[in-house]
Amino acid sequence: MQDTLCTHCNFCSAKDGPNLCYAARTARFGLEGNFPTKDDKANTKFGKTQSAGEQFHPGTPRYKAFRDIIFMPELLGTDRVAKMAEVGYEPLYTDCKSASTLGGFEVASPLVCAAMGSTPVANDIGPDTSAGCALAGICISIGENIVNMWGYDKPYDEGRPTLVDRIEGFTKNYTGKGGVIIQQNVEDNKVDVWKTIYNDPRFAEAFDKGMIGFEGKGGQGAKPGMGGEVKIPREKAKRIHELYHFPVNPFEVEQELYQRHSVPGTATSESLEEYYTWMCTEFPKAKIWFKTGPYGDLFAQLDVMEKIATKFGLRINCTIDGGEGGTGMSPLGPMNDMGLPMVTCMLAVKKARKMYQNLDFTIAGGMVTGRDLAKSLAMGADGMGIGKGFLIATMAGRHQFAGADSPIEDIRAGGAKGVYNYAIEGITNEAKMLISSIAKYDFNDMKDNAPYEVSGQTIDNIDVVALDKDVAEMFDILYAYDAKIWDKLPEITAEMRKRCEEKAAVTA
Repeated sequence: MQDTLCTHCNFCSAKDGPNLCYAARTARFGLEGNFPTKDDKANTKFGKTQSAGEQFHPGTPRYKAFRDIIFMPELLGTDRVAKMAEVGYEPLYTDCKSASTLGGFEVASPLVCAAMGSTPVANDIGPDTSAGCALAGICISIGENIVNMWGYDKPYDEGRPTLVDRIEGFTKNYTGKGGVIIQQNVEDNKVDVWKTIYNDPRFAEAFDKGMIGFEGKGGQGAKPGMGGEVKIPREKAKRIHELYHFPVNPFEVEQELYQRHSVPGTATSESLEEYYTWMCTEFPKAKIWFKTGPYGDLFAQLDVMEKIATKFGLRINCTIDGGEGGTGMSPLGPMNDMGLPMVTCMLAVKKARKMYQNLDFTIAGGMVTGRDLAKSLAMGADGMGIGKGFLIATMAGRHQFAGADSPIEDIRAGGAKGVYNYAIEGITNEAKMLISSIAKYDFNDMKDNAPYEVSGQTIDNIDVVALDKDVAEMFDILYAYDAKIWDKLPEITAEMRKRCEEKAAVTA
């Protein structure tokens, strides 16, 4: 049973085996995928196995990560007593509310399917992924270069989805929550992608209902400072040769595939502010988002976003993608040795929450599970972004709920079901299990953490403890192996009960 994702995914989710990853397991088996006895078709009966938590991680993890943070529940005198009085019975994880708001959208769960663009694997299943996000009531960001590579509404390649297909996958399955956000890069701007969408009568109602947003892209975790790369056949390379950089000219050299590079997008604080001012003025019905990577000048970028949000009265979601972020195609060097780790970016989010009043923050980069979502919220994020996990879930759903020879409509419905299962039955329910265990019954309450003064130390959050001393110091949380932890915990418990009693008295 594997709770991380492989560095290079070959979509083994389309097979039956004992080592399905979390994304494939929950996409195929729903809620049961959160339990160790639902690993494959041959191992489904409770009581036939004995399980325990993982004691070892294979190899030596390169990055400090959320695996270094665990939750610390309390038994006596918690807010569970107040919740029990409210509902009339002892509350369970099913009583925990996941609905929230994110970047101006009402969402059923604070999840974002992070932007996947023009790679064949992402585009071919794109409509399924969009539909699944709509059914789940979460947000999906659609990446760049799709129009130039695959077409706006008429496919350049027979039977392959266009950008409109991917947007309509969401809008035609909209259930009242979530949103579809479209990116535009320099090459997209040359063919006016956002303007075309905004003026398309097919999406007029969606804009009126607040379903659609536009997201400027400052970078991503896998390759900050670089543009997008794919390999494409010669005829496609010839068609878009004037829009992109090709190291090998397809008109002069004949070979099977050609590298296509989009530019990274060069900006200053002034030009970024001008660009977002243009976005807000030109597309007033669109929600406005910002995606950026693990840069050292992150706060200078956020300064601009706060200025724009304040000026136009917006709630801008800023997705910050840590260095562990995945990709459809990037050089190995940037993926391995460029950009700050996700945990470092999470520390930036913690600081940014105190600095900016009009921004939401979504953390991304190597996220997979409901545990990751619960920890993201506990550490201060408003939402969590996942890319590859949703790709795997779509593929796994196709395999589980439709046959290879099924009509394309059934195959796409299967992919959408996999996405729904992964997002809601898997991630959201697992997060509810953890969050309710610390006596919180609303995802939004995870941000409500007042610091504790304990033995001369400020503890910023008592819901979690760190297994790593560096992580404990970064986030001002308890270190699980502190020799004095059992001197500190009674102080924390006494103060926590006092606060619970005061809260209950105010409520009464």
